[in-house]
Amino acid sequence: MVNKQKLVIKILETISKLTFLDRRRIITYKDIKLFPSEIHLLLFIYHIQDTNITKIADHLGLTKGAISQTLSRLNRKGIIIKETEPSKKNQLHVQFTNKGKMLMEHVIEFRNSLETEFLNYLETKSDKEKQLISDFLDKLVSIMYKQH
Repeated sequence: MVNKQKLVIKILETISKLTFLDRRRIITYKDIKLFPSEIHLLLFIYHIQDTNITKIADHLGLTKGAISQTLSRLNRKGIIIKETEPSKKNQLHVQFTNKGKMLMEHVIEFRNSLETEFLNYLETKSDKEKQLISDFLDKLVSIMYKQH
């Protein structure tokens, strides 16, 4: 039987480790270094393709200024081209450069390898166990948001 207090400690330690690893995770591809904030933003733009700074900031939990600064860094690195819509200040047109497209292929490949490992693990679990994991993760996020 698992001790509840030890399990709670393990959960909190795991959150700390994940947070630490996420902040340190730098993806390097050829001559480009991407930092976590850049990776998160690029993935959001790649998958969602929403170029409204306010919506991006709300979704990622960042300020509009932080989004704008990160987009400028990505532009300087030659990963994206950004153009502001003249009629709407917070609306952007963001396009990946060829270099950016190749980089995103590398990032997606990296993420897919992680996804495969998780899928392989989940294949060993029953539907009831998968539901328990899903419910736990939902609750974890809910608790963490309350503390924010």
